[in-house]
Amino acid sequence: MHSVNEKVLRRKRRRRRLFLRRVAAFLCLALLLTAVAEGTMAVMKHLSGPRAVSAPQVSAAVSSKASAVSPKPKVSSAAGGALPAGPALPAAAKTPAGWFSDALFIGDSRTEGLRNYDGLPGATYYAVKGLMVSTVYTKRVIPVNGTDKTVMQAQAEHTFGKIYVMLGINELGWSSMQSFVTDYRKMVRDLKKDHPKAKVYLESLFPVSAKKSEENSVYKNERIASYNRAIQKIAKQENIVFIDTAQAVSKDDVLPADASVDGVHLNTEYCAKWCDYLKMHME
Repeated sequence: MHSVNEKVLRRKRRRRRLFLRRVAAFLCLALLLTAVAEGTMAVMKHLSGPRAVSAPQVSAAVSSKASAVSPKPKVSSAAGGALPAGPALPAAAKTPAGWFSDALFIGDSRTEGLRNYDGLPGATYYAVKGLMVSTVYTKRVIPVNGTDKTVMQAQAEHTFGKIYVMLGINELGWSSMQSFVTDYRKMVRDLKKDHPKAKVYLESLFPVSAKKSEENSVYKNERIASYNRAIQKIAKQENIVFIDTAQAVSKDDVLPADASVDGVHLNTEYCAKWCDYLKMHME
């Protein structure tokens, strides 16, 4: 009888343990299902609700270019009134592919810096240190088929769709401004005659730094402003485009101190601003 009771007790204990195990398994399953359900609801809520869109990251190179888009011209007492900019494309517009592939840039050491920066794909440069509106006819510095020719000889032997000119900084010391105007106008007319279908752009001269203007008897920003007015007048008379590139690199008609080591020639950062301005002012 005693052994029978023990057997009964053992069966009851086994049943109890089995029951408890089943209850525990059920509870674990219930907890697991609850957790899964809560996670699913959270995901659905996140997907269905408004999502924050992060601002696109702009590279340093792009942001510096964006900053190069110049503001609207301002009235300047030094320049005797703001110089109108050339025809401008909308800020979002891109330079047409190959725009500069048929372009010629004529200039002095400043334009040499633009050439060295190499930010205008395909452009041709007849840029020489010390070049002036008179020496474009006399200084043989452009190699053509093994022969050194003057700028005006070399340009006449090629076809260009666009011609950009920036000359005048080396002529600031001339005793007669009228001589500069006469030579500049002659050069422009010859360029038009040699390239009747080309678009000619006359670029304004960049000012120099405040320190350079104060300490030098030739490089005076007031005189640069008067030369720019003369160039602007020639552009109007000859029915060609005047493009106020000085806007791209100057502030209040002065070249910023950080734009140049010597107060005259642009560094890489400001050559980029110059390039961007040219790309945004086309016709």
